[in-house]
Amino acid sequence: MMTMQAREMCVPYTNPNQALRAYAANSPRAKARLVVLAMLADGRLDDAELESLTRHGTFAELGIAREDFFEVLYDFCADVENMPNGSGDYLLSPVVLEQLFGEINSAPERQTLLRQIFNMIRSDGHLADSEADLFWHAVDTWKFRATDTRAALRSQQLRSQRGSAGQAS
Repeated sequence: MMTMQAREMCVPYTNPNQALRAYAANSPRAKARLVVLAMLADGRLDDAELESLTRHGTFAELGIAREDFFEVLYDFCADVENMPNGSGDYLLSPVVLEQLFGEINSAPERQTLLRQIFNMIRSDGHLADSEADLFWHAVDTWKFRATDTRAALRSQQLRSQRGSAGQAS
């Protein structure tokens, strides 16, 4: 069930010429869709990816309820299915990817998302070429320098170390 707040943040999908629905800039749904894209980048949804959402606090970090996240996942799959030549297999054009990444224009949100994408693509222990391509596309689109990328990923490493230290106590 969609909350009133979510309805206000969501731009309705009414343009049949637009490949995917648009979301408000920096909205939880726009951010969630990029994590969904990372989940599906290798062509399948894995249990380890679903577990990663909870393990890394993805819902809270994105500012979205679990139910709303899965609604974004469903909507993304429905949108892809309705794309020209949609058959469940999809290859998003660079233009569409630019639009999706362009919905996030806040530097801190981009850094958080880069880390969330990284967490997702490594969650199943296998890095597919399509997952690596998505990660590097984010880095290129958002114009991250090597130091920016290291900082985003290092913040995750520090979080993991703190979590492990807390569990060991």
